[in-house]
Amino acid sequence: MPHERDETKKEKKLLHRNIERQRRQEMAILFASLRSHLPLQYIKGKRAMSDHVNGAVNFINDTQTRIKDLAARRDELKKDMGPICSGPSSQTGSGSGSGSSRSDPASVMVQPCVSGFEVVVSSSASGLEAWPLSRVLEVLHKQGLEVISSLTARVNERLMYTIQVEVNSFVCFDLAWLQQKLIEELVLSTTG
Repeated sequence: MPHERDETKKEKKLLHRNIERQRRQEMAILFASLRSHLPLQYIKGKRAMSDHVNGAVNFINDTQTRIKDLAARRDELKKDMGPICSGPSSQTGSGSGSGSSRSDPASVMVQPCVSGFEVVVSSSASGLEAWPLSRVLEVLHKQGLEVISSLTARVNERLMYTIQVEVNSFVCFDLAWLQQKLIEELVLSTTG
């Protein structure tokens, strides 16, 4: 019987060692993963695991500060973009405002850029009043224009499409006419 107790104690010790070894291996893997996600400036020259944890805390704090700064900057830009989004076409009708079927009108702006011109369309972000990007691209395609890039963003509950169109230098294109054509086509597609 004493021999059996010794064997049981040895088995428990061996089991405990194996469990502890596994725990240390898992911790080493987790710390290596943590180090791999940290920028070098937060772990540079540090060897102890506690230094890496401290570096992770500093990184998280710095990231939170940057997020707050960027959020404040975004809010400031949104506030500055407000008048641009409403644009000149938002003042439809006379003083009453009851003549318009839409409470939040859309706008189109065509302006020259380096490789040709840029079309900026601002539209309601949802519902039937939203102007689909596919319709804008269709109008440009019918005019034989080549779209080189398009970007869609949501600003102040509006959809902003920015489409860059390439134009050969020897081709003269009337941007005011294109802007009017886009407005007519898009307004007809939303009312009809």
